[in-house]
Amino acid sequence: MTLYNRKDLGIPEPSDCSSEDDDITHLTDLYQPEHQLPESVRVINKLLNSLVDRAWEVISKQDIIRKDTEGMRKVPVLNPAKEMKLPSRTNSVACSDDGAYLFLGHAHGLSVISTSTLTRVRAWQGERVELTSISCASLENCTHLLCTVDDMGIARLFVHHKENIYLIKVLNETDDLNQRNICTKFEVSRSGDFGAAVMTSSGSVWLDVYRFPRDLWLKELETKQATQTSGSAEAKLSPTVFLVKIKPPEIPAGTSLKSPSEVLQKTEGGTIIGSGQNHMISNSQWENQDAAFRKMFSKYLSSSPMTPSQQRSEGPRNCTFHFLLREGFYPLPGGAKPTRDIPIALCLWWSGSHNFLHYILKTSKEKNDGEPRPDVLWPNSQEIFCSAASACTRFLVLGLVNQLVTIWDRRFGCPYATIVIPGDSAICRLKFILQRTERQQINRPLHQGPFSPKLHLGVTCRNGSCYSVTAGRGGDTLIVSFTERPADQGSFATVAEPVSFLKCLALLMQRNGNMSVWDMKDAAPVFILTLPQTHVLGPVWDPVYVLDPVQQNLYIRGDSKTHLKKVTDKEEDATSLFIFSFSQCSVIDRCRITWPAATEKETRVPLSGLEEACNLYIQERLDTLEERNRNLAIQWEQLQKRAVK
Repeated sequence: MTLYNRKDLGIPEPSDCSSEDDDITHLTDLYQPEHQLPESVRVINKLLNSLVDRAWEVISKQDIIRKDTEGMRKVPVLNPAKEMKLPSRTNSVACSDDGAYLFLGHAHGLSVISTSTLTRVRAWQGERVELTSISCASLENCTHLLCTVDDMGIARLFVHHKENIYLIKVLNETDDLNQRNICTKFEVSRSGDFGAAVMTSSGSVWLDVYRFPRDLWLKELETKQATQTSGSAEAKLSPTVFLVKIKPPEIPAGTSLKSPSEVLQKTEGGTIIGSGQNHMISNSQWENQDAAFRKMFSKYLSSSPMTPSQQRSEGPRNCTFHFLLREGFYPLPGGAKPTRDIPIALCLWWSGSHNFLHYILKTSKEKNDGEPRPDVLWPNSQEIFCSAASACTRFLVLGLVNQLVTIWDRRFGCPYATIVIPGDSAICRLKFILQRTERQQINRPLHQGPFSPKLHLGVTCRNGSCYSVTAGRGGDTLIVSFTERPADQGSFATVAEPVSFLKCLALLMQRNGNMSVWDMKDAAPVFILTLPQTHVLGPVWDPVYVLDPVQQNLYIRGDSKTHLKKVTDKEEDATSLFIFSFSQCSVIDRCRITWPAATEKETRVPLSGLEEACNLYIQERLDTLEERNRNLAIQWEQLQKRAVK
């Protein structure tokens, strides 16, 4: 029998029927199960099956490519509107609240860029100073506070005033390098009244909190501007006020307390319960519990490279904090009247901890007896991985172990909603999404928002999947996955940040350098961002970018491809700053928010008393009566369908 076979299609080996019994049928016809097929028919059958399988694989791949190509053609493409050259190794970029200036941290120091002309207006240079992070707060009269950290862990405080840069203070400057504290994070509050720095030294970590005399600095800068020529120099301004040094809670040790009454007296009024510091457990009980634990899990502990003393002494390695504004009925310190949104508290959590701690910020340095203790403690059932705060700081969201998300309401001091994210990957980033449904709300004071609003979150997991979560009080939750877990490492999402000036849109960046803006509700790309063919996104694992909500621009760093192929020590980085103007993209006109978050922040009016709060609550209940009745009818209908007869 003559067979015309392709070269890449191998002929299968013939079946060996000599060793088989006559009553055993190793391959039969499905339509004639009792008759054995001949050898030639079986060979042809195997060839055809192999050919069909290979053809189907080729057709499937071509269909996927065709769909991707058609999808790329349908999605609009946004090209950069402008480009400017960047200094060598630009590691960080920040934008002022008014969108007038960009602040660049690079290998030679700090530069101030005018966004209108894209030219450098002022620079501060230091010998062997490479800034890696910048935190900015806008004050008044074109004045900005800048908190920076360099690659050696040195924290510096700058002030930019009318195109001049002044160095105010170096927090951890010392002549002995062996005794210098390393700063890992230095951030300023949005109002510029407070700052906090995470310090590490010899394996220990703590948080230093400062108060900045911003009003006094503004007066001194005006005087200095009138008497001195322009230039960059150290400013002899009023010193910063060191408020408190917050250390991680100590591991509970044995106590001599023997009665519950003594324990309650030790809690200083019983306001902070749950930290584990005050208990009735003796040293012998701790030792017995530790011995029983090690005996039960000895085979797991023996494989650990750390000794038992190291396992017990290992503490947290990082601290995450947020500045909190006045919320609810909390009075200001000293009975002062709020002239602007000044933080009154600081919340934080330590890595590996379950507790969310709150500390009241004092207006001046006060002598405290012993270590500072938290004023409020919120316990959680699982370890905290990440956190975020809303613009008004009323809501705080925590990402816990086992894909658990908990939203806390500061107004009532209790959890607002609890959400379980699908999948098996840990949560690594959380972001609040600004959304408005009624434009007329902008014309009246917000009074710190409604009592039970709908909250919108952007959740990113470690496996690259991203979710849009809509949560409300009472378990009313909607979870939408707008990016699944990528099949290859190149499609892994490194940035998934909601765009504050576009409703329910998120900026997505991937390891392969692709950038796009996605609709978080429809889980579909809205438009694609493309760099020139001569440049790539850099660095792809940690892009350097900033979003400007005032001018609706995206500033992002791009590296030249020719520079990536060959780099010498003397050659300058061939990097550029590309500006994508979202205001020129007509596709997103329906998603624009013409009233930015800054307007909401300015119209916040604190509640004056309980009577006003009750009136607002009753009014809100009346406004939502129709919607609540409609939801109640739907719930009753669902209960009737699921009722057990």
